[in-house]
Amino acid sequence: MFNPVIDYPCAVADQSPEGCHKALRWCLDYVNSDQPLTLWVPQKSTLNGNEFFKQLSLQNGVNTIFGRNSYIFNANGPVLAAYPRVEDLGTIVGSRGITALCVVQWVDSLKIWIQETKAEVLTEERADNDSSRDEEESLLAPEIRQALEYMDMMVNCNNAISGGYEKKIVIRQLLKLHDEGIYLPGNEMAEWVASRGWKGENCSKLREYAEKINNGIRPRYNA
Repeated sequence: MFNPVIDYPCAVADQSPEGCHKALRWCLDYVNSDQPLTLWVPQKSTLNGNEFFKQLSLQNGVNTIFGRNSYIFNANGPVLAAYPRVEDLGTIVGSRGITALCVVQWVDSLKIWIQETKAEVLTEERADNDSSRDEEESLLAPEIRQALEYMDMMVNCNNAISGGYEKKIVIRQLLKLHDEGIYLPGNEMAEWVASRGWKGENCSKLREYAEKINNGIRPRYNA
């Protein structure tokens, strides 16, 4: 409830020079005459260490956002996100005014995120692009997907899942899966909730809960 819905096109490219150029061209196709292009980078050192994005940030009509210093931002047009973590994507998705989003991938897998957002893959040689799998086949077990959908329906992602009602909903669902003998894929679950706009700390916390429960720890919550 109250969680953002991605109703705009998405794409993913690798970090090669070709991937960066394809990502930019894809974004420019969605820029209207009265809109800026928003360039999202994790921090200033990332920008200074990449000549392509550094030069892009100096162009007229480009607004640069340093993600680790900014929680929610206003885009008013397409966003080119360079090297976000999965947790960053949850926060980016929750920002306002995005009309298209292209991600230049860093090290985190985005298989689930790509499937859930129906993102276009711009660089076909990406390591996690499994072309042998039917696009309609879920990468998550049905029980996991059902639990995540329930959490997303019941949890306000603007609230922290580290306590209160939100924690109770999340922990109960995870323990139910665990008690049914189902392994909790923390990284994949974090990707799924990131595609639903769960903020960074909630993506991380969900992964942490899953890892603890897999290791036999039963997190406490108020009944």
